[in-house]
Order: sequence, then structure tokens, then C-alpha cells
Amino acid sequence: MSGSVRPANADSSPFFGPTWYNDRPVPTWTDIKDHARSSYKLAEEHDHSFKVVFEYPGGRLQAVIVAHYRAMGRSWVDVSSACCRLDRMEPHAALQQSFNLAVGSLCLDGDVYVVRHTMMVDHLQLADIEVPMHAVARAADQIEQSLPIYEPASDMHSHAEEELA
Repeated sequence: MSGSVRPANADSSPFFGPTWYNDRPVPTWTDIKDHARSSYKLAEEHDHSFKVVFEYPGGRLQAVIVAHYRAMGRSWVDVSSACCRLDRMEPHAALQQSFNLAVGSLCLDGDVYVVRHTMMVDHLQLADIEVPMHAVARAADQIEQSLPIYEPASDMHSHAEEELA
């Protein structure tokens, strides 16, 4: 936006992060939730998070939780989906799985492995949130299916949901 004047905004200080990025306004958490609400049926919605459930062939369901938080003076969005309990995958195998993910990483939330991807809102366009949501859900679903005895982990993400609610 060289040469042009941006609207004055108290939140545009370096501490709070920009309200404009590459000549476009940065979306707010409300904008992100509104976009998700208009694109998907939300299974749950809270002040700082929402859940979408994707259905895959064979009737498999994969829940994705999108959460908003502030860190380092910036606004962030976290996309996560449970894939299995800690005792279902050896830590070494989990690290190998995480290395092979195109989007996100495999993390441990309590006793549940989750696929997680975090984005800084400053660089986000509303439509951009859909790719990580689908990628995280697909990766978690594929990890679940790759385990010796398939046991859906979608309902195990309640620990994270309780913390976010």
C-alpha cells in the first residue's frame, strides 16, 4: 500500500498486529466464524472455537476444531483433529507420521494424538482456512485408518474442546 493512507486504528500498532496486509483488511475472528458458518454446518460453536465434522466414504466422520487465540501480540487460528489415543501409536512412529504431513503436525493433547495446523490471522484470507481444515481432517482420518485396528478418534478430542470452551 505504498503511497496510500490506511484507516487509523488503535489495533494497528506493532503490538496488536496490522489491520491491513497486502492491501487488504485482515479478517477478524468474527469474519472467520461467519465465513465458516456460511460454508459449513457447524457441529458446535463457542466464543473462541467451532467444530466442523467431515464425512468420508464408508460413513467415517472426522471432527475438526478451529480455535482462535492471541499470542506474541498477534491473532492466531489453530485447526486440529484427533486421530488416535497415545497407546495406539509408538512415539517414534508418530514423529515419522508428523514428518510426512504436508500440512500441520502430529501433536499430543493429553493422551490423544491430534493433527494440528496453526496460522497467523494477519496473513490469512477467509477462503484460505478451508484448505487446512480439509488437509488436517484428511490426515487425521488417514492416520486412524492406517492403525492395525481401526478405532475412530473423533470423539476423543473432547479434552481440547473443554479447554477451549
